[in-house]
Amino acid sequence: MVGWRRWSWALAGAFALHNAEEALTMRRFPGAAGRLDQSSLNGLMAAISGLGVAAVAVGTTGRPAPWKPYLPAGMAGVMLLNVALPHVPAAVVARGYAPGLATAVGLNLPIGLAVLRGAVREGAVTRRGLRRTVPVALGVLACAPLAVAAARAASARGGG
Repeated sequence: MVGWRRWSWALAGAFALHNAEEALTMRRFPGAAGRLDQSSLNGLMAAISGLGVAAVAVGTTGRPAPWKPYLPAGMAGVMLLNVALPHVPAAVVARGYAPGLATAVGLNLPIGLAVLRGAVREGAVTRRGLRRTVPVALGVLACAPLAVAAARAASARGGG
């Protein structure tokens, strides 16, 4: 049986691949990244991927603490919500592919579920605790357009 910690590291890798897929395909879809140039988009996705790896590293290593498993579990929750908002609806609207769809459905969905199932089964997190993380996960997703806007502003000033 693969434990939730290993699944969490698999999710960090899937998250990085997902962000790479988005960075490589988003520019082909008008409006998806606005006027963000490819270099700035790549930097933004690399930074976001780094935050995901950091969340998993803090949550799975070092001295145990009751809050630590909620970092990778929360990340899994964000990735599961991210499948539903916006990837699948965007693909329906586009009547086909949307940036990030392949890895969202093919990697993030099953690995995110494995992280959450394993963390609950192994007693690292509680179902009640996970329910409390939903508003945080929604807040993280809501910040995605803000991150793109900030990267766009930095790029326009020559900082990207």
